[in-house]
Amino acid sequence: MSRKTLGGIVALVGAILIVAGLVLMLVIVPGMKRFPDDVDTTRTYSGTMPVLLNPATFEFMTDLDVDLTRHFRTEAVDGDVALVFEEQVLLAGGEPLQRLVKHYAIDRKTMEVSDAYPEEWASKEGFWPREGLVLGWPIDTEKKDYTGWSDDYRATVTLAFAGEVKHDRAGITTYYFTASSPAQPIHPDAVAAMGLPNALPKEQFAELIQGANVSDALKNMIPVLLDQWEEDTIPLQYYYEYEGEYWIEPETGVLIDTRKHELRKVGLGEEFLQIAPLLANMSEEQRAASRVTVFDLTYQATDESVQDAKKDAEDAANQIELFGTTIPVVAIIIGALLIVVGGVLVLSKAPTVE
Repeated sequence: MSRKTLGGIVALVGAILIVAGLVLMLVIVPGMKRFPDDVDTTRTYSGTMPVLLNPATFEFMTDLDVDLTRHFRTEAVDGDVALVFEEQVLLAGGEPLQRLVKHYAIDRKTMEVSDAYPEEWASKEGFWPREGLVLGWPIDTEKKDYTGWSDDYRATVTLAFAGEVKHDRAGITTYYFTASSPAQPIHPDAVAAMGLPNALPKEQFAELIQGANVSDALKNMIPVLLDQWEEDTIPLQYYYEYEGEYWIEPETGVLIDTRKHELRKVGLGEEFLQIAPLLANMSEEQRAASRVTVFDLTYQATDESVQDAKKDAEDAANQIELFGTTIPVVAIIIGALLIVVGGVLVLSKAPTVE
């Protein structure tokens, strides 16, 4: 084989390596930056519950130490949209107190809920129209506010960027977000999903009030009002308020840690309040004071969960670094060297024999 032919082959291989490196860096790796099709992850949280109303027995449970597990997995993908299953289980002493199942259709790149999904997905348990972020933050999270979603309100909420901080337990730099809301009415569909009644028989309602932490004046007033109410059941209205903190690894969007306080209360339905001028004319502060706490939960990710999330973030970042920088750069450098060597071989003259 002549030098010129060999040089041409070497230069061609070099050019192929450069093109391959550029394709990997600019085309393939950006396509990798999306929610995987094989996610199967469980996060654990520990917390306390000063008050929980058992919806089955309508008895108050108090001062509980609880565990919360959040398991989610990819059930199906359709291009850039994924169907994600999530199961949340609240336990006390190993016994389940509450179980919620949800399904989301999310854009695999933005992590926001998508409305471009196969029709059959809508029949899944816990699937309903949503907006914004529901599971986590996108890859390459930015220093800005994001739109999240509250299933209690059936409405969007703001996830406010609050700074770049080092997470002590994980030992890594994170973006810190917060979210909160004062008490707002819970959507009736959310009430049904939690197994709570929209109305109670008079006697059961009276027992609920007598066992609740409300003023004596309200307890004394309720029997009189019940006599005036002609219906057999008392309409109820539920309210939800919360404060949440979230620590995000920005390069991968992995949720490293969560701390949240959730408070749900039940109050009298508006139509019942109207039968008594004193109740109808109460200020919002007075109405809030008359509501009964049925769910009071404060929880945070366990140390094990934080370390698992950190490892997931590191593994994902390493993959992006390997395929997005290391391999392409090495391929481009080697390719450039081969082109130079090939060029030298092509242009050099074969030695003459005298």
